[in-house]
Amino acid sequence: MLRKKLTLLIAVLFSALICAFGLAACNQPDTGEKNVTVYIGDKTLEVTTEQAYLHGLLKELYADGRISAYVYSGDENSAFASQVDAVVQGVNGPYISVWHSLDEFALKSVYNSQFAEYNPSRSEVIEEDGTRFIAYTHNGVTLYLSGAGLSQLPLRDGGVYAVFLD
Repeated sequence: MLRKKLTLLIAVLFSALICAFGLAACNQPDTGEKNVTVYIGDKTLEVTTEQAYLHGLLKELYADGRISAYVYSGDENSAFASQVDAVVQGVNGPYISVWHSLDEFALKSVYNSQFAEYNPSRSEVIEEDGTRFIAYTHNGVTLYLSGAGLSQLPLRDGGVYAVFLD
């Protein structure tokens, strides 16, 4: 009996450890230099950066003068943009929406019909492997409404990112 309990305890602890490592690997940025495309309103920027997350890249673009403004509230871990270049969020809408091309489940917004009225105006619903996501095709690239905030949206080499007003 004691042997069964000990075996069960070890199995549970091992499973918890595997889950912890799996969750820690989510949203991890690529390290080193990466090339990304960023759409901000009507502006297209091809960028080479070592930034890890979109928030850092937007700060870099503003500091380098490639965008005219980057206004956000919150801190480095919870940035909420109210202006990115000429894209300015209204008090009662329209609102800034963030999109990306990353095919990673945890970073996509899952469609929920109960909240359909709050989806960005440009959005469409696409189904992948039985799950419905909020997406938008821009310049031939499928972009997903980000399920991660600016501070948690990792930059991937070859990734496409967009900031629009919806």
